[in-house]
Amino acid sequence: MKEQIFNSSEELLDSLKFCVIDLETTGGNPETEKIIEVGMIRIEHRKITEERSFLINPQKDIPDFVQKLTGIRKADVEHAPKIEEVIDEIVQFIGDTILVAHNTSFDIPFMNGVLKRLQMPTLENKVICTNIMTKYLIPDIMLSNLQYMSQIFNISHSNAHRAIEDARATGHLLLKYLEMFEEKKIRKINQLYYPRNKFELDRSIIEHEEGLDEVFRVLSKIESPAILSVKGDNGVILTILPLKDPSKEVEEMKVFLADFRWSQIHIRLSGPFIEGLFFMNSNFVKIPDTYRKKTIEYLKKRYKLPAAPNLIDEHDFVITPHLITGQYIVYSFLNFSPYAQLVFKYPSHKKKLHQFLSGQVSRFEIQQKGKKKVYLQNDIKEIFLSLFQDALTTDPNLYVTLKNSDIKDDRKTYLDRIEKLALEHPDPYQFPTKHL
Repeated sequence: MKEQIFNSSEELLDSLKFCVIDLETTGGNPETEKIIEVGMIRIEHRKITEERSFLINPQKDIPDFVQKLTGIRKADVEHAPKIEEVIDEIVQFIGDTILVAHNTSFDIPFMNGVLKRLQMPTLENKVICTNIMTKYLIPDIMLSNLQYMSQIFNISHSNAHRAIEDARATGHLLLKYLEMFEEKKIRKINQLYYPRNKFELDRSIIEHEEGLDEVFRVLSKIESPAILSVKGDNGVILTILPLKDPSKEVEEMKVFLADFRWSQIHIRLSGPFIEGLFFMNSNFVKIPDTYRKKTIEYLKKRYKLPAAPNLIDEHDFVITPHLITGQYIVYSFLNFSPYAQLVFKYPSHKKKLHQFLSGQVSRFEIQQKGKKKVYLQNDIKEIFLSLFQDALTTDPNLYVTLKNSDIKDDRKTYLDRIEKLALEHPDPYQFPTKHL
């Protein structure tokens, strides 16, 4: 049967009913462990309309680690109903809604395990996992637990690991995503379950029939660095252009894009401007000669910067905030390529970061015999280095530069510098709160 295409994203999203569910249990195995709390909220017409919460007597001891995690003690549940006494009410509340949880691979099988044990029909509802949805919408995110996502989107979540609080937070996260789906003009229900490509929050894909005015409208809203990619017939890349301040380059883009015979234009937030430079460098060979020259001419005319031939000799590593809130990126100048990079969280990835830096230094000294490897396309090498140097000098507080000796001689000092960067610049791009 052909999938229904709705007239508008509002019509589609308003037609859906959701039940967000969260369980607290005595353990992770649905065969042997029991539910101690159920929290549920219903969402209709993109509003929370009803909620239900049950403490459940598991008829077994609650392990100490679960008590510490949830705050639920034996005394809290000893007079609570058994699961079989409230299961009909739970199933009725769920009804024919789309089931939502932040970890559906845990909550739904656990609930179905209870239903099987009670010889009742299992749930056959459509299912959405907001954790998986997060990874579709923000593919580079390194941490997607409910507490972190609540922090990013300013969702109240003061009592984590209590079922109704977790269900509310998950519901509000879903509502945030539904707003974004409306902005992205979702038209098919299936796109809700697999929101890839044009639904990713760091990008906007404009089809030719939408016209250049839509491109300029999107660019005018972006106040942080981005990458503009133009595709022709059959997906041929016609240009890749890093933009330092897209909202201020609209008039120049009107001239630059006027002669392109394009089918799609992709605009993607890059976080640091230098990330756009690396993306351009790694893909520049795919661009036809005519458009390569046009791209280089644009960059040279736009920036008119002095040459920086010694840039790579001056630094061994550069560290700067990544696009995503709370993440950072380190570039290695010892092996200067798009692949000699590491995205990390600080301070939780402190050990991983040190291992990466130490590994780069060791490889440089032993395998590379102290010689830096530089993978730069010859025709953009000059402008690449000039723009990179300009990024470091224009806003030096956003970067930490390191030498090999910093890694080898004084680990605490260089980690203190990174910690200062993390404290002073935890969220310079406000992504994914600000998104395309």
